[in-house]
Amino acid sequence: MVLHSTITEENEVPPSAPDLSSLSPLPSLEAAGSSSSDNNMSPAEQEGGNDILSSPSNPASSTIDASNNKGEQRNEKHGDVKAATKLWLDSMLNGYSFIWRLSIVLVLILSWYYAYPTTGNTEQQGEMLEYEDDEEEYDPWSIWGDGFDFNKQREFWIPDEDLPEDIATDLQSTNEELQREATARRQLDPLKWDTFDYWEIYHYFACTKVFTSPRPVWSEQLFRDTRDFYLDFVENDDTPFVGLFRSTYQANDDFYDMSKNAIPYQSGGEKGRGLKAARDIKEGEVIFKSTNNTIIFNDGHTLRKFLFSMNDRFSDPGMVCDILIWAWVQDMEGGTPFAGVVDLDNGNLLNDWGLGGSCEEQDCSANIRCKGVNAALSCYASKDIIEGEELLGDYSDFVSYHAWADLGL
Repeated sequence: MVLHSTITEENEVPPSAPDLSSLSPLPSLEAAGSSSSDNNMSPAEQEGGNDILSSPSNPASSTIDASNNKGEQRNEKHGDVKAATKLWLDSMLNGYSFIWRLSIVLVLILSWYYAYPTTGNTEQQGEMLEYEDDEEEYDPWSIWGDGFDFNKQREFWIPDEDLPEDIATDLQSTNEELQREATARRQLDPLKWDTFDYWEIYHYFACTKVFTSPRPVWSEQLFRDTRDFYLDFVENDDTPFVGLFRSTYQANDDFYDMSKNAIPYQSGGEKGRGLKAARDIKEGEVIFKSTNNTIIFNDGHTLRKFLFSMNDRFSDPGMVCDILIWAWVQDMEGGTPFAGVVDLDNGNLLNDWGLGGSCEEQDCSANIRCKGVNAALSCYASKDIIEGEELLGDYSDFVSYHAWADLGL
């Protein structure tokens, strides 16, 4: 970035003010009075002269005092003006150096702010992490926002005679949730897909219907295919930047094999899929961490394009629904205010301890906590975990709730 400014040449000196030191100063009122009248006054009159002039009964007294006060005020005012004028001239003469110094300071401040966030530091010693419990109450289900806005005024409406067969069938379903989703779907104009928010995308792909039956655990090959698709998407993205930031990128270049610590399984109930310990794990051990499989979207539209492109590439429409429920919004320090994040590996199957489950089999409090700067997270055991125990995290460690709208979704 080049900064342009008007500056004064180094050798150019502004015209100086005339030297008034050689001029004789005007006699002061006090001096003039003493020279003209003191010689004609008696010693007593000279001694009491000041009392007479300053007497309250003398009308000239207040006039002289007011004149003196006004003179002092004028002198102070003129002194301030002279000082301000001198300061202004100095700043004009040295303006170029001031501007460059200010520019350098601003660049350094901005560079430091974006490179080194001031909060969220992780203290790590080898594979052991420490964490202070946060007792703030929250609703883990609110990670997905407030739901579809059925009160929103939408101009689009599919008439009964033009309804697709699946929407018409769901409208006649005895399942009220499917009916509501079908009502939402008939209001969504496919030509305006680029304006859909999170829940409009969710219902457009009939995700409520998708999750009425258990979803399969993704194979490693399917994850690999999805990651390859993501790389192709990035290469062909026509909007690679959001302002000064990349629209989407991988969290880092690291690789971490979490299969030695956690394995996916069908946990059942509302949670669906989940993770359980592959072995006995000691408190403080790292279970998994962000890797090159962690994908970050700096704006909602890029994530929206990715999801619709996925639907075009893969035959299973439920994959889009999986990505939607696995993704979360995170407050990003030193970059865009918010970003959408998703793990393209089994790390996305970590359930929150508050989402329900079989509390009779184990303590339902979180046994995994996550810390890190932005999306560079490390998740570790907050207590001893026995083999086969479900791994439960705390989404409030990294999720910004009700923030999809802030991301543009």
